[in-house]
Amino acid sequence: MAMSRRVFLQGISATGIAVLAPPSLGWASQEPTVVPHPITPVPIEHVVIDDAFWSPKRDIWRTVTVWDCFRKFEEQGNGVLNNFDRVRDGLTGGHAGQPWHDGLIYEMIRGASDFLRSHPDPELEAKLDNYVSRIVAAAAKDPGGYVNTYTQLECPTQRWGLNGGLEVWQHEFYNLGALVDAGVHHYRATGKTPLLEAGVRIANTMANLVHPKPGHNLVPAHELPEEAMLGLYELLKEQPELASKLPNVDADRYLRLAEFWIENRGKNTGKPDWQGERSKSEREVRQFDYTHGRPSWGDYAQDAKPILQQDEVVGHAVRSTLLCSAVAAVGRVNGREDYHQAAVRLWENMVFRRMHVTGGVGAFANEEAFGPDYVLPNDAYLETCAAIGAGFFHANMNRTFGHARYADELERTLYNGILCGISLGGDKYNYQNPLVSDGKRERWDWHECPCCPPMFMKIMGAMPGYIYATDADSAYINLFAGGHGSMKVKGVDLVLKQTTDYPWDGKVLVTVEPAHETAFGLMLRIPAWCQHATLKVNGQPIATKERTRGYVRVERTWKLGDVVELDLSMPAETLHPHPKVEANKARVALMRGPLVYCLESEGATTAALPKDANLTTERLNGVVAIHTNSADSHRLTAIPFYANGNQGPLPMAVWIPQAS
Repeated sequence: MAMSRRVFLQGISATGIAVLAPPSLGWASQEPTVVPHPITPVPIEHVVIDDAFWSPKRDIWRTVTVWDCFRKFEEQGNGVLNNFDRVRDGLTGGHAGQPWHDGLIYEMIRGASDFLRSHPDPELEAKLDNYVSRIVAAAAKDPGGYVNTYTQLECPTQRWGLNGGLEVWQHEFYNLGALVDAGVHHYRATGKTPLLEAGVRIANTMANLVHPKPGHNLVPAHELPEEAMLGLYELLKEQPELASKLPNVDADRYLRLAEFWIENRGKNTGKPDWQGERSKSEREVRQFDYTHGRPSWGDYAQDAKPILQQDEVVGHAVRSTLLCSAVAAVGRVNGREDYHQAAVRLWENMVFRRMHVTGGVGAFANEEAFGPDYVLPNDAYLETCAAIGAGFFHANMNRTFGHARYADELERTLYNGILCGISLGGDKYNYQNPLVSDGKRERWDWHECPCCPPMFMKIMGAMPGYIYATDADSAYINLFAGGHGSMKVKGVDLVLKQTTDYPWDGKVLVTVEPAHETAFGLMLRIPAWCQHATLKVNGQPIATKERTRGYVRVERTWKLGDVVELDLSMPAETLHPHPKVEANKARVALMRGPLVYCLESEGATTAALPKDANLTTERLNGVVAIHTNSADSHRLTAIPFYANGNQGPLPMAVWIPQAS
């Protein structure tokens, strides 16, 4: 039996998490979080996931979802892949899909490439080779490697949004940044260089084009290229021998370009006023004289104020989270304090005031935007892509600061705000993920703007690389998943094996297998949601109150076969909202472990819980459900939020009224 009780965790979170954390929790750490402590993720190809939760899902995404997405891209609008062939053949007009479809194809290639790193698949690799050859052939038509099929086919004189163009619509920097990103990931997966070469050529072209002088102070109207340039920089620093195989490589230029794009946001003429009529602002941009500065993209694209001075996450939630993710990632590499401070400031504003309990962000459908502090309606927009952008932000914060609180929020988002974006069968999708439904919402087969499935594949392709990490003298376990990771600590080969039924059960068995006896620290995350945890090494109890950057650190001389037993208490619990969240006054949500639950049935939006609701759990078809009775004594069953929408359209609610 699981007992219902209030849960108060650290933070001023708008997600139903209030202050007053017990000092034993990682969230309550008084260590300054702005001090970086970079950790190195264990690469995807060195991690094996083998458990009952993630393994079946990853098999579906690899064998169903990736093929479903590619097939639908090939069919959509007479085939958006054909745009590359038309550019290759020197044709004009006839562009299929939206201007940003190029970028979505590149994102799918990146995500599929990361799945190849986990699970080699000759058929999938051949599919990617076919796409790569068509893209590379199109890029080869231009001496600088420029390929942006919408612009080339429909408005060829308006490259980079100039000469009457509109970058916020054309998405050129976004598309080309995604090309660079895909090239890096495809090379890491296959060792093949053609797409990487295309990425380097266009990176060089952009680095030559973009600089502070009037007419060239150009920044992406949709963020993503910033972190893509960093990825290219890091690959070339890791593998300097690549320089001899690629055209005119200069890794430092790519880092400088990422920094320029981050630091020059907000440095514009202040016009047009995007708070007014959008069509009028778009006309003003098309008539803009770039020789006297550049137009502003406004709060919508985080361009009203320099990002390193911003205190709040604003505007389009996908753009905003991707920019914040880049600030955290680039700050880890350049070591600059202003980047570190901005990243922490923006993360805390997002997580503590503008994020929903599922980890979803973006309160309003209008411009898919963040709302003000604590304005968190249950019918919020909550685009899947925005939760994924937040996930990348959390992962980069963890990598930069080495603090467990960032892995806590990565976990929340992965299990809830992101996982809900795809059906259990892997071929239907959600664009929006509100916390309430009147029963008319359905998952879609495809969408005129199918941006969410590629983003989903990107983060789930990357997910094995979030589980383990190392620093100079420690190994980290950030996420709990059955399987193992292979790494080096202090120069010694080490394998960490996890055996667990997480997230349904809080018991995690870790077998430590160093190549020979070695002294190092094992850093174990005790999740913020866990009110009681026990830890044993070879049967001997270990205290869990002392924390190092939110982790329990077990430092000893480890030998082959040492066993760590972590037991995380996982009762079903009620969460109460922050008092400033007006939408959830006198409401509660249900949570068990990292999973947020919802009611999904007729009457789900009208049911109320008594204040003394008794919560029990039951394993049904492999999933733990929560049972309770309503205030009028009707039996209620709550399911994990990620699973909603798989039984057809039904009323659904996360925040449930509490009877007085």
